[in-house]
Amino acid sequence: MRASLLTRIGSIAAAAAIATTGAMVTAGAAGAATTNVKRLPTHLSIAKVPAPHDHTVIVGRLTSFKHPLRDKVVYLDRKAGIFLVQVAHERTDKFGAVAFIVDPPKTTQYVLVFKGSVNFSPSHSAFVTVRP
Repeated sequence: MRASLLTRIGSIAAAAAIATTGAMVTAGAAGAATTNVKRLPTHLSIAKVPAPHDHTVIVGRLTSFKHPLRDKVVYLDRKAGIFLVQVAHERTDKFGAVAFIVDPPKTTQYVLVFKGSVNFSPSHSAFVTVRP
């Protein structure tokens, strides 16, 4: 919708310039579009750690070129058939780490997901299986 609005404004400006000066002016959406900036790749690791009282802690670390990414939102998703269901989300600490406490009633597979940002590409971890 935004590109079409910019195209219309460009067309109106071109028509006005031609009508007033008789000169040919070219304006289009390509000139108004922003350039795509390449985002840095990310890596999201995952591990499970047994905790007291029959809980399991799922930990992960978000990095880019081995540097931790702080204050980024990471989602914990569980596998439900062929779909992923978002369970929780946390922000990474200064080391790029996140932790989630889970206690599934049955065997469940989990994955960590980073949806990306302006500067960083999206990524996801491998799956881990947690048994009750």
